[in-house]
Amino acid sequence: MARKITLSVNEERSLGMDQRITRRDFLNATLLGTGTMLLQARSPLQLLPQKEPWDGYGGVGDYANSHGNTKEVLRMAHEVAAGRYDQPPAEAVDTGEVFDLVVIGGGMSGLSAAYYFKKNRRPGQRCLIIENHPIFGGESKRNEFIVNGQRLIGPQGANEFDIPANPGEPGYELYGELGIPRKFEYQTLPSKFRQLEFDRTNYGFHLWVDEASNFGHFFDERSHAVKPRWVRDLWEQKLKGAPFSTKVKQDFLTWKYGEKRYYQGQDFECWLDTMSYRNYLEKIMALSPEVTQYVDPILAAAVGLGSDAISAYAAHQVAMPGFQGFSKEVYYPHKLKEISPLTWHSFPGGNDGFARYFMKALIAPAIHGGQTFEDILNRRVNFRALDDPENDVRIRLGATAVRVKHDGPLEKAEQLWVTYVKGEKVYRLKTRGVVMASGGWITRRVVRDLPDEYRKAYQNFYHSPMLVVNVAVTNWRFLYKLGLTACRWFDGFGFTCNIRRPMIVGDYRPPLNPDRPTIVTFYVPFYYPGRAIQEQGSEGRQELLSTSYREYEVWIRQQMVRLFGEAGFDPKKDIAGLILNRWGHAYVNPQPGFFFGLQGRLVPRDIIRKRFGRIAFGHSELVGHQYWLGAIGEGRRASEQVLEIL
Repeated sequence: MARKITLSVNEERSLGMDQRITRRDFLNATLLGTGTMLLQARSPLQLLPQKEPWDGYGGVGDYANSHGNTKEVLRMAHEVAAGRYDQPPAEAVDTGEVFDLVVIGGGMSGLSAAYYFKKNRRPGQRCLIIENHPIFGGESKRNEFIVNGQRLIGPQGANEFDIPANPGEPGYELYGELGIPRKFEYQTLPSKFRQLEFDRTNYGFHLWVDEASNFGHFFDERSHAVKPRWVRDLWEQKLKGAPFSTKVKQDFLTWKYGEKRYYQGQDFECWLDTMSYRNYLEKIMALSPEVTQYVDPILAAAVGLGSDAISAYAAHQVAMPGFQGFSKEVYYPHKLKEISPLTWHSFPGGNDGFARYFMKALIAPAIHGGQTFEDILNRRVNFRALDDPENDVRIRLGATAVRVKHDGPLEKAEQLWVTYVKGEKVYRLKTRGVVMASGGWITRRVVRDLPDEYRKAYQNFYHSPMLVVNVAVTNWRFLYKLGLTACRWFDGFGFTCNIRRPMIVGDYRPPLNPDRPTIVTFYVPFYYPGRAIQEQGSEGRQELLSTSYREYEVWIRQQMVRLFGEAGFDPKKDIAGLILNRWGHAYVNPQPGFFFGLQGRLVPRDIIRKRFGRIAFGHSELVGHQYWLGAIGEGRRASEQVLEIL
């Protein structure tokens, strides 16, 4: 539930809550509850006190009004779930438009579906993307700040990519088609400073490249340390300095570096999918529960929930330790230190770079400027060009699809009706085909003639939320003093944060200097070990959506003081801005059986991948481990399935 916070006047001042800086300039606000009383059912948003702002500061630039799920997006989703559009709205205005393909969702899979439609269509065929957020990209979007005259960009969600090096690798052909560079330039520390190691992403340091000397673990009395202390380079030192028993330390080393094979069959992947990762760690590997507890937030940050809920095969799929004896070709943590700097990258706004490349390929004027890397990433979005009737591919922003249904009996239908809400009005149009590239949690409610086979399959898809926080700081001298660039702790708000080595993109050249501004990023999962998988997702959304911006801000500031106060961090002068990106259904949670099925039953994701009439389903969640290439593959498949009948 929401974290209720009461501060004295002195506490307010010490945390900098009385400072009139960018975080509070949004208070012209949008009090919570506007437009949310249309239904009798109460959403988590409606549980907040009416005087507590929820969205909070959104930064500057084209993405300022679309950080995470907005109130309007959540309100519309709640209306759909509550049944407001179960019957065709009598007030729906027929736009008179007829498209060959309508794509529901403008995230990575939806943009991919539109891209492959445009690539493979017949002359004259037209496509419309319907996207419920104010800007395209789904979870691949950015936050932007201006701090002391310096522009800073951080990710709202999806982050990290590899460069396909060889023909035949996933994404290799696409890189060439879109014109994405294969070499990038990163900022460096001036020579007068002692050199530090930086993760280029906000993910790798969690586990996959955690042997960096400037990655620290914070132990205090809550984690059984005698007194608070930072331990740098924990794994390279083989856990020296950690407040663990000798037995627990040995279990950690077995988990991370052991190469024993615990199953001799060649069907080890199917075998792993029959159990949770916790069962694999504690029952198969016989490791201590302390190992599981360390793993849980890392796994939750990668696939949504902790090891009690997630399939062991899903953990293997994202290269968690424990499987080295099964699969030598997977990059495991202790082999990644020298590989990662050459292969892992992150655009300034995370994977928003791919979304922008897709949009530029779909609609050339969509982003001002030319086809160069710096123009595509740095120039402003030309919103007027996005839904231009002259385009063969168009995108309609701020529009929520509420009904998709074949026009007549399925076997005879040659078109579908798509009903959507934009602003306060309801519209409908016709199309010859649809790709559902929105999340499965809403798709099963929007597709009105969906067969029971699909509905039952969707019941096996569980989702959990994620909170991504970008804190713009005027300097990071406090981290430099500690010799840290990435941090892990065991109690309080979140569990990790870091600063990245900035990618240089044309004129975007943020300095890497302890005395200059940067962004500290937190990826915060929600997991509740021991509870049913569907309960964990529901509880997480309740907590995420019923906590006000102010409550999160106080909690974050208190946590940063706890971690960095001794090193000189002062929230009053060091924090310049703070953006919350709330994603209510960020991850699908692949439970045991998700990938290969249990007891001979059909695999639900294989059912969803089948085209239904003139509708194909291109959710990124069908991959299980959601990442940009997986999303693109699902969008492409769905697009090609529809093109078969056009």
